[in-house]
Amino acid sequence: MKRFKPSFDLSHFRRPFLLVAIVLGFACGPSFDPNEFMSFFMPESANSKPEDSRYFFTPQFYNDAEISEQYSDSLVIDENISAWVNYAGKGLSETQMYKALYNENPAAVAVLKAKFARTNPAAVTYLDFAWAADDGQGNPWDPNPTSTDSTKLPELLNTAKMAYGTTNDEFLKERYAFQAVKLACETEDYKQAQQLYDQLVKPMPTHTFISDWALCRRAGATLALGDTAQAIYEFALVFDRCPSRRKAAETSLRKYGIRFREGALEYAKTDQERAAVYALCAIQPGQDALEFLNEIVRLTPKNPLIELIMAREINRNEYYFFQSEDEYMNYGMMTSPDSMAFVKRKAEGPSYFDKLRSFALESADNKALGNPAFWYTAAAYLDYIGKDYKAAQAHLDQAVLSPMPNATLKKQVTVQRMLLLAAQTETITPEAENQLIGYLEEFDSTNNFRLGYAFTSVCKQFADKYQHKTEAKSGWLSGCSRSKATPVDGPSAAKAYLLTMLTTQGGTESYLASTNDPHSIEDTVSAMTVEQTIAFAKQPITDFDKRLLKLAGLTNGYLNLLLGRRLMMEHQYAKAAEAFAKVDARTWGDEAFASYFQTNPFAIKMPAIHAADGSVNFPEEDETNPYTPIEFAKRMAELEQQAKAATGDKAAELYYLLGCGAWNLSWYGNSWLLVKSYWSAGEPPVYSLPTNPVEKQKGIDQLLNTDYYTTGHAKGYFEQSAKAAKTPALIDRSAYMAARCEANAFALNRSIEQIRNGYVAEDDSTFVKTMLALRKTKYASAYKVFFNNHSRTMFNQEMIRECAMYKDFLQFGDQVSE
Repeated sequence: MKRFKPSFDLSHFRRPFLLVAIVLGFACGPSFDPNEFMSFFMPESANSKPEDSRYFFTPQFYNDAEISEQYSDSLVIDENISAWVNYAGKGLSETQMYKALYNENPAAVAVLKAKFARTNPAAVTYLDFAWAADDGQGNPWDPNPTSTDSTKLPELLNTAKMAYGTTNDEFLKERYAFQAVKLACETEDYKQAQQLYDQLVKPMPTHTFISDWALCRRAGATLALGDTAQAIYEFALVFDRCPSRRKAAETSLRKYGIRFREGALEYAKTDQERAAVYALCAIQPGQDALEFLNEIVRLTPKNPLIELIMAREINRNEYYFFQSEDEYMNYGMMTSPDSMAFVKRKAEGPSYFDKLRSFALESADNKALGNPAFWYTAAAYLDYIGKDYKAAQAHLDQAVLSPMPNATLKKQVTVQRMLLLAAQTETITPEAENQLIGYLEEFDSTNNFRLGYAFTSVCKQFADKYQHKTEAKSGWLSGCSRSKATPVDGPSAAKAYLLTMLTTQGGTESYLASTNDPHSIEDTVSAMTVEQTIAFAKQPITDFDKRLLKLAGLTNGYLNLLLGRRLMMEHQYAKAAEAFAKVDARTWGDEAFASYFQTNPFAIKMPAIHAADGSVNFPEEDETNPYTPIEFAKRMAELEQQAKAATGDKAAELYYLLGCGAWNLSWYGNSWLLVKSYWSAGEPPVYSLPTNPVEKQKGIDQLLNTDYYTTGHAKGYFEQSAKAAKTPALIDRSAYMAARCEANAFALNRSIEQIRNGYVAEDDSTFVKTMLALRKTKYASAYKVFFNNHSRTMFNQEMIRECAMYKDFLQFGDQVSE
């Protein structure tokens, strides 16, 4: 995608890049990020460890985006590095040990070996063995298979067992035990791996995290041997007590889709171990975890995963609650899309939300859990989902009465108050506006996609309220009657438009999936609405008005340029000239206009028509543009007036020029920049039609009536020219252009039918036959006129000689005449 600088100064704009971008190539809307989905509840509201944020709900395998940001540019100093630093004594930092131990720096390795050679030769022997077992390819204790030659594995395994029996150093002994279990797994002798763990690791008088590394290997062997229940138990122990192998233990279940097994609890000896089994299973995808959550709370109420699991359950069900089946199938966000399963889960969502709400309220009163603010906030959010706004408000009020050590939780409360304001406001009052603008200003800049969705959703809701204003009820009987709809006044229309434009950034300086395409708003807003917005911006009355205008960042120059474009789209040329005249004149020299408004807007490639004196009547295609946008709009308005008063060839020439001007204001022409702020080779945008049947049909109807793609207005001018003309060449020329306009309208309809019929190929025989019938019945009148009356003229001969595509144009004549 190629973007160009704005066509006039946008230095004071809030979001200049998006509002007036000139786009060549694909004019794409918001890119869909599969890590983003409709959600208003931030899992960061829960108290949890930063490294556990990978277990936040996402339709992807893991929520790894945030994790990678945390660790992308830093060394991960794990338990093993710290243990070796302590073992080595003074002289080596953790960074030096990292580079040496994991064989990343030869100099660091030499320093480490030299240090141990003087004081602890046995450590040097172990390090040489460990590096050999890992073939020097990185961390020798990583649970992934090593790159060591498999033929050397049995010998290495024997070495590990012998060294274990001969060393008295507990630090090295535990590591030799781990290496033995690991190497047995790598030889795929899983039974021996289990036995070695039981014989070498278990009997040791003390155990460190290295024993848990060995247990993680044993759990893998247990799983490989088919004892899933015991493997779950063993992985749960590693997950619960060994941070450096937590992800490995959890992934071992997730990647195989392993769910909870009741038998795993039979191996557990303590409440902590039973809770560990429940916790590990609770964060697995594709299952309800409320039952597990209840058990974790009962067994270990201080478990640090409790709030995370609750947030995960809310987010997991939001995904089903907010997303439609069409979106689910279109985006393919799940690994194995199953439409029926999705529909079933969506139907179950409300009842499960109700269960979560009850649990949240019980937890808020559970003194053992603590942090009632989180639980009341969660309950309030579930009230909001269930549209019990009164209860949601009450529970938020209770939440703020308790301490909130989590800053994100405070923000979550504010987000929910904003959502409640939008949901509960029926009649917009000054009080509601004052609350709204405060919220919008607070969430105007964020990189959190949930906040972006909330910001966008509230803007849309209030924009709709302004567009469908109701009359405030008064009197003691007001509660017994409905509010009356009132006509939308100018200020309300302006506020609705400004709020809609705020959704083009989704409350963020980044481009999130919740962001709306500003071009689609520009292309659909009416000229009247833009005029109302300009009037509103000139005389803002209230503090809300001023703050909203500042937040939207739409300058008078931008609005007048947009107004001129909308008026040109509507072919109101005189009014468009007036709007363009209010734009800073320097705009017409900016890059966009300097690059894409350089050809005469009345020029269309065609054989020249010569007058009796030999002069050329119409501009040539390569003729330099002598017009500014203001002058061109004025000229179009003048031509319309002159054409109405003229007759014969004079009228025909004027109408022909009008047709050329209107043609060049379309997607096919050279002056599209006077109608839109962008141009795309991917237009018309039929592939971006909504999936919802009702919305899709609205989109189709709108496209079929968009002159920018149908060139219907230009066709009318050309037909008037052909009707008025007396000179055969001028008649031929005008009739041909009318037929080309008709072909444009057909091409648009054909593209739409391709989508309507399931993206059928253009050369599909059935589709070709259907489209031929459609063109004959709806899009062949102007073509028949040209083909029957003008295909044997001098104009026809010149076109055959000069225009390669003209022959393709003529081929349709034979089909029409069949």
